[in-house]
Amino acid sequence: MRFPVLDGWRGLCAIFVSLFHLSVLSHLYPNAFIRGSYLFVDFFFVLSGFVITHAYIGRLKSAPAAGSFLVRRLGRVWPLHAATLIAFIPLEIVKALASGGETPAFTDRFAPSSILSNLLLVHSLGIEDRLTWNMPSWSISAEFFAYLTFAALCLLARRTWLVTAAAVALSAAGAFVVMGWSDHYIDTSFDLGYFRCLYGFFTGHVVYRLFVAARRAGIDSLPASGMVECLSLVAVVAFVSAARANALSFASPLLFGLVVWVFAFEGGVFSRLLAKSPFQWLGARSYSIYMAHALVIALFQKAAAVMQKLREQPVFVDQTIDGVETRLISFGGPWAMDALVLAYLATVIAVSAVTYRFVEIPGQASVNALLLRRRKPVARPAAVEIS
Repeated sequence: MRFPVLDGWRGLCAIFVSLFHLSVLSHLYPNAFIRGSYLFVDFFFVLSGFVITHAYIGRLKSAPAAGSFLVRRLGRVWPLHAATLIAFIPLEIVKALASGGETPAFTDRFAPSSILSNLLLVHSLGIEDRLTWNMPSWSISAEFFAYLTFAALCLLARRTWLVTAAAVALSAAGAFVVMGWSDHYIDTSFDLGYFRCLYGFFTGHVVYRLFVAARRAGIDSLPASGMVECLSLVAVVAFVSAARANALSFASPLLFGLVVWVFAFEGGVFSRLLAKSPFQWLGARSYSIYMAHALVIALFQKAAAVMQKLREQPVFVDQTIDGVETRLISFGGPWAMDALVLAYLATVIAVSAVTYRFVEIPGQASVNALLLRRRKPVARPAAVEIS
């Protein structure tokens, strides 16, 4: 059983996160909802816990099964992660060859010393002191270690109710650590990213168990599902807009868990919309959108820097929003910058289509084929009858 509506949600969340990271002085940039859209990373964590539980809760009963699960998950996330990481290196080489840059190449977040931690997927465990290279990839590191935790939990607890009880404890522990030690509310990444992911991932696990319990109780659809979905969407927009830089953000996995539970029933008009082909197309490529958009932003920033040199006029402006001073691309009026945002989204989607076709799918297929070859039984010679 798939949840196509939740796949549609995944595509929308990837688009909103990519808009959050784009530093262009358009009508969208100061919008409260866009400035809070980093919270959709927590939606990813909750959704991941939900679908991973659905797919594997009854299958991880032995060490070989757990090992295959982890290899499959690594094959799902690592090839594209490695490819986007490597793609940043030529940009730094060009920066090193160019003169007059504000910061030297291969320094700060692009320090060569952080390449190894990125390749090993440990850069969300407090090893680095800042976001490095492909900045959104910290969440891939955190999520892979959540997979490890989930596999270990299934092996140790055995019984489903024990797994769920432990999941509640792990979610609460992740929330406790983030609330107690994060300097930016739930917006923690390279330092406490694993604990933030634990909070969301195991919230998703619990939501799935509640969904199954509802189905077993005979609830196949929600009453007034269209109205319930509408209220859920309004709640998401209001919450993301209000919680972008305050303690309310700590509740984001809980709200997103409720939204995932509502849309898992796939009963309302918004579910039918999200099940349409355009949203399914975006959902299938959501991981590529999420991983490639920072690379596209880097290319846009390089192009803006070249434009500034050619025009000999400022192309960047400094603005303070939510107490944070940010350098934004601005070489025209807000409507011209809106057009640039649309061009950026089109570029991100086009690049993601390429990476999905030539990196993401082949990488996953190669790992799956390797597992199948390892599992293939060795043919034994037929017994020879002696007459």
